[in-house]
Amino acid sequence: MRCCWWICVLVAASGCDTLGEFRTGEGEIYRGDIAGVNDPESCPDGIDCSFIRRGFPWGVTLELTFDPDEQYTNPGTISTFGEDCAQTFSATPLLPIPPLAHDQLGLYEFPGGGRIRNYMFVARPETGPLAGRDAMVFVSLIRGGNIEVRIVAGPGLVICDPADCTAIDSGQCDYFGVFSLNREAL
Repeated sequence: MRCCWWICVLVAASGCDTLGEFRTGEGEIYRGDIAGVNDPESCPDGIDCSFIRRGFPWGVTLELTFDPDEQYTNPGTISTFGEDCAQTFSATPLLPIPPLAHDQLGLYEFPGGGRIRNYMFVARPETGPLAGRDAMVFVSLIRGGNIEVRIVAGPGLVICDPADCTAIDSGQCDYFGVFSLNREAL
């Protein structure tokens, strides 16, 4: 019986750290494109629009560094690339929301999709179209090693053409984007 107990302890101690598998190391990043179709011919005024995307143009890419063990101190950064106007996020820190450590909201779940764990952060870019605004960033760890990121800034009512730099640079546009990310070497 004692031997069986030690075997269980050893198995538990050497078991895989599922969340730690999502940590980006030196020379690693999660990268992926935004979801949504590019169909400006079916949209009002010929703008690039999508029911699942606001503010971000079609084809924008998100890069994420992430450490799930640092979720309440220094979880990582986000950067976007491929925008027609100013870059929305440039190594923008993911800011923890400390009260979530003591609230059931910190354990929220999305149905389906093989999600292992979900996180909520705030990102406050210093430059670009969201400078000084808070964007909510939802990070989902997906079985198989991928990550899904949702970004929300504003309620989605102020819809701007992502190619209209005057509107985008005004800082009044709302943003919503879903990105599917894969781990890549830099």
